[in-house]
Amino acid sequence: MAQKEYQRIASGVYWVDQVASTQDVLVAGAADFVHGDVIATGNQTAGRGRLDRSWDTPAGTAAAMSMVLRPHLEPQLFGTLTLVVADALVRWFRELDVNAGVKWPNDVLGPDGKKLCGILAQWLPQTNTVVVGIGTNLKFGDTKAVDTAAALADYGVVMEPQEFVKIARQRLLDAVGEFETDPTPQRLEPTLSTLGQYVRANMPDGKDIVGTALGLGATGSLLIQDETVHEVFAADIVHLRAA
Repeated sequence: MAQKEYQRIASGVYWVDQVASTQDVLVAGAADFVHGDVIATGNQTAGRGRLDRSWDTPAGTAAAMSMVLRPHLEPQLFGTLTLVVADALVRWFRELDVNAGVKWPNDVLGPDGKKLCGILAQWLPQTNTVVVGIGTNLKFGDTKAVDTAAALADYGVVMEPQEFVKIARQRLLDAVGEFETDPTPQRLEPTLSTLGQYVRANMPDGKDIVGTALGLGATGSLLIQDETVHEVFAADIVHLRAA
């Protein structure tokens, strides 16, 4: 399917000039792809992020990519793959002199706290597949960005979407392989900018937890301390200030 409908620009990387959502396409056709295959575009018109928020990438501003992963991990660790991907991107960006950090559970922030990258993972239990979608701002140019967003070009890193996707795919494959060898979430903590922050966790049930982010739990959950220690598995996290 991929070979017929998309341009193969590198091993395992299939490019389309415009698509509604790379994530939807890959989820629908995951059985036709192998571990590590990527569908990517520089113009996504109906993408989505966590909690079904929109994530569109106007032509020339960003790279949107979705990747098939069939990791050799216990299913309870599949949710940690979002952090594995974010950690790998942050380590790469730091090599490029962009002091980025991971905001739990699925964002990459620039050194000024603005959002560079968002990540969405979907588990397909029938095939034991995780499809990870990554949207990364590359350059805004004349496109007006929201105040909370940043692009790599804002920090002096200029990269075309296809180049970004090719490098990112290999970085992510390597990171997943490393995590398979040592599936310990705590090894991801050095890039986690949420740690040590005084945070508010907006919980799915509408209740908030406010306290200090201490570390990661056994499956990538976030540990937050107020009068006690809470283990948070899903929430919107707001960084209030450094603890």
